[in-house]
Amino acid sequence: MQPKLFLLAILLTSIGCDKGDDSTLDYNHVIAENTNTHKITIHPNKRVASLKMSSDEYKSYVENDEFRKDNGRYRESIIKDIYKKFEDDYDYIILVLNEDEVPPELPCGVNAVIGNDLQGIGKTIFDYSSEYGSQGKLKSVVQMFSFDGITRGPMLHEIMYNWGNYAIPTTTRSHWGYLGGSNKGQLGGFDQSTLVNNGGNSYTVNLFGEYANGGNSVPFSEFELYLMGMMPLSSVSPFDGFTEVSSLEYVDGHSKMRFNAEVKTRYTQSSIESLLGNRIPSYQDSQKDFRALVIAVSPSDLPEEEWTILDNAALEFSKTESDDSIGNNFWEATNGLGSITIGDF
Repeated sequence: MQPKLFLLAILLTSIGCDKGDDSTLDYNHVIAENTNTHKITIHPNKRVASLKMSSDEYKSYVENDEFRKDNGRYRESIIKDIYKKFEDDYDYIILVLNEDEVPPELPCGVNAVIGNDLQGIGKTIFDYSSEYGSQGKLKSVVQMFSFDGITRGPMLHEIMYNWGNYAIPTTTRSHWGYLGGSNKGQLGGFDQSTLVNNGGNSYTVNLFGEYANGGNSVPFSEFELYLMGMMPLSSVSPFDGFTEVSSLEYVDGHSKMRFNAEVKTRYTQSSIESLLGNRIPSYQDSQKDFRALVIAVSPSDLPEEEWTILDNAALEFSKTESDDSIGNNFWEATNGLGSITIGDF
């Protein structure tokens, strides 16, 4: 090829690939010939994407809480449409509503768990992934109800629903309630080291939440990490659980809680094993590295500043190093035992 023609070929190739067009860039995990109904756009950094609804569809989706309505039928249709664009390579699909604040009377986040193949965590074996367009890879679909939900939380809290609480009877369904642990857990529970027995079924403990403990501000507890398959049962310190709780009051300037409990149960490694059986797979063989697809749901194309917020959130949450900007990212919350890769298009 003559030098001038060679330079012209390079120039034309560069022009053709410089637009950021999904059809011309080389992507991982993306279907080249897609037939999805909604407009799906991938950010140039190849970590996050957006799904554009019409104004009316988006308004109805948010106001009618259609993510959870009718047993998730509308949610299933949205995820099926996403699978026309993306390969079935993700453990979690995380939808982020384009809302500055959580809409009234809606939760900060929700996790629709659609499959479980683990034994020994108190959960039955099931798989509804095919109803979403997955062939068994997808474990759950999470929705954050505000645009900063990944960093502000409760992202870690929502992910933890994939493993707990299905194990131990507590005061609150699916959460730890008045259950101790190595630290305050993502699904609630208190720091065991702060528990004081006052006698006469009365106890005092540092302030905690029955359902949650401040979003991403706390790491997973030892017991949570065991259920996740991140550590062996032999690494879980004994802890107490209480039911039939009454006479709750806040003391010491609201920094502590004093309560009565008729039933106190001590959980040890042997009693947990007797209750739940062996975890299968064991922590040696369990999955510790996960993939997530993060998609903003919006009635309009995202402006650059919103793309930056979402992309930075995905970057920070998926780092395998400490990052003080969001409290705990996934790697930090697992004490460096687990990781989550977001996008990687």
